[in-house]
Amino acid sequence: MEEIVLLLKAGGLAMYPLLLLSIVSWTIVVERLINLRSSNFIPKNLKDIKNLILNGDLDSAYKILSLDHTLLGKILQRLLENHVKHGLSKKELMELVRSEIDLLVSKVEKNLAILSTIASLSPLIGLFGTITGLIKVFRSFSLSQSETALNLLSAGIGEALVAAATGLAVAIPALFFYWVFRIWGNSIINKLEEEAIEFVRGLP
Repeated sequence: MEEIVLLLKAGGLAMYPLLLLSIVSWTIVVERLINLRSSNFIPKNLKDIKNLILNGDLDSAYKILSLDHTLLGKILQRLLENHVKHGLSKKELMELVRSEIDLLVSKVEKNLAILSTIASLSPLIGLFGTITGLIKVFRSFSLSQSETALNLLSAGIGEALVAAATGLAVAIPALFFYWVFRIWGNSIINKLEEEAIEFVRGLP
């Protein structure tokens, strides 16, 4: 804890927004790691549901889906309901699949725009800290008292380096996880779409 306080002091004013951005960034990372698990999207008994559909037991499949809380489970339940109760054709259900998947994109990509912003903003804040540190360096040259000048010089150089390094330290993980979650999210969306289309094709 003491080291963090010393680091904040060494990096100057730029360190405080960088600290805040770092906390926000890692909070989003943890939240996405928890909420992008496949168990939140795909029913555990999906294979059983498919077998019931293929065997024509739509009522049993609907009962299982009504108890399922995953995103794909809810989509399949709505598809089955529209097919049985409202008589939608397979072609119409395919259109509904695309609409449902489009609505899921915002949930899968939740908070990624914030991560992207942090990745872009952090180096700029670090650059601001570098500039303020360099200003202290140049101020030191205008002082006649050598001891004070040396203190300002070392503090200014330290502030410039610490702020720049911290800006990059915040930005690099944010950018890395932004792309990890983008790729992960796209694979989830593709998987859900494939499963939903296969479900519709298996309907009688």
